[in-house]
Amino acid sequence: MNKVTKNVLIICSCVVVIGAGGTYFVQKSSAKPKTETATITYEVKKGNLSKTVTSSGNVEASDSVNLSFSGKSKVTKVNVNAGDKVQKGQLIAEMDATALQNALLSAQANYDSAAAKLKSLEDGTDSSTIADQKYQVSKAKSDLSSAESDLAKAKKLANPTYMQQQVDKAKTAVVNAQTKLDEVKQGTDQSQVLFAQVALENAQNAYKQAASQQSGGQDSPQSSVTAAQSKVDNAKRTYDQAVEQLTKLQKGPEESDLAMAKANVAQAQANLSDAKANIEGAKIFAPYNGMISAVNIKAGEYPTGDSTAVSMFSTEGSYKISASIDDTDITDVKAGQEANITFDALTGVTLKGKVTSRAVLGEIQSSGLVTFPVTVEITPGQENADKLIPGLSATIAVITDGKKDVLSVPDAAIKSFGGRKIVMVDNNGTTEQKEITTGLDDGASTEVMSGLSEGDKVSITMTTTSTNKSASSSMMQGGFGGFGGFSGGQMQGGREQFNRTGGTGTRQSSTGNGGGR
Repeated sequence: MNKVTKNVLIICSCVVVIGAGGTYFVQKSSAKPKTETATITYEVKKGNLSKTVTSSGNVEASDSVNLSFSGKSKVTKVNVNAGDKVQKGQLIAEMDATALQNALLSAQANYDSAAAKLKSLEDGTDSSTIADQKYQVSKAKSDLSSAESDLAKAKKLANPTYMQQQVDKAKTAVVNAQTKLDEVKQGTDQSQVLFAQVALENAQNAYKQAASQQSGGQDSPQSSVTAAQSKVDNAKRTYDQAVEQLTKLQKGPEESDLAMAKANVAQAQANLSDAKANIEGAKIFAPYNGMISAVNIKAGEYPTGDSTAVSMFSTEGSYKISASIDDTDITDVKAGQEANITFDALTGVTLKGKVTSRAVLGEIQSSGLVTFPVTVEITPGQENADKLIPGLSATIAVITDGKKDVLSVPDAAIKSFGGRKIVMVDNNGTTEQKEITTGLDDGASTEVMSGLSEGDKVSITMTTTSTNKSASSSMMQGGFGGFGGFSGGQMQGGREQFNRTGGTGTRQSSTGNGGGR
């Protein structure tokens, strides 16, 4: 038990004694109230003072993560349970990757094809391809010439005058062949007769064909022209396309073709990356050493969307606490300040921490109070730090100011008169006033910068008043507030009250050991 606690107990004992006397007096006589006083002497000594701003929050791990499958398949294995410790890289869960592997092979093939086409365009056309295309142009030109010749012939056959001329010519040829045959029969050369007979037969056949064409015995002349014209059109189209393709090959790829080929490669690359990611996402590995906090998937299930399969937190590094500080106190809080941290579930455990961040902008609460988020990191490696787990309720006391090895007196001993600070000093049984100058006030004790010396004895006077009510009631109403600063009641010693209601952060005091109290 430190000296401050002892002094408070002494004061409380005095109160109990005085209150008990008042109770006895009230019980014996209720004629009028009676006031009792008691004086305590405090020896001025050096000690440490600190001023704090308090808040509350919950313990958080230095890092936590929700792990999900990125593939779409059936879960085959879940290797962990909540509470299990895992090592970095450990396989936590996996799903069937057969279909995903097939999708990867298909995506790879599409990418290879698109890449090859792009490379072909970028490299240009080789000489053999151009030579082959020139042959296609030559062939198309020959086919076009043949079709045009057939069309010209069909048009002649469709001309009546031309056809009559052909019939007349064929008829004349028959007459001439007959005359020739008659002439050669007069001779003795049988070979001449044979040749003449063949010539006559040929002339007769040509005449029959011409006569048949004139009479329309075969296809109609106009339909033949139409068919021939269609062949010419097709041959012309084929020829033009061949010439255009040859020109394009000789010129090289168009910018639009290159752009399209590059776009196809990019799309194929994206699909391939997705397929690879799905394969990789079919297994979940621990990203760091830690502990499993939740398992939300079972073997045989199909994950939906980006649903969390497993949650875990890191067991490496330090823990932290996120809290909120009232706007009236936030100006005193800065990054780098030390903090003392206690825990509801860990009785008697106090750990050290440090403010690592303080928000620049405040947040308006539903009550209208403005608070600022603050993060305190718990210093790793401390005794009992291994007992921490995420979620524990914690109270932080940020040390916003402090001084070591300074003279101080209880706030209750200081009285203010006209801006002067006065204390009552016991000088060999005689009480005299001394003016002092003060410094840091931690809410319970105030630094004395001048006016007192170490070893001086300061008097603190406490007053209780009994009424016609019961003694216990008199003590509660007169209470510690009458002692000038040990509660939120009367403050004869000019004590500054730091506790605030309705807010998250409260300013409190703490006095280091060796304060002489």
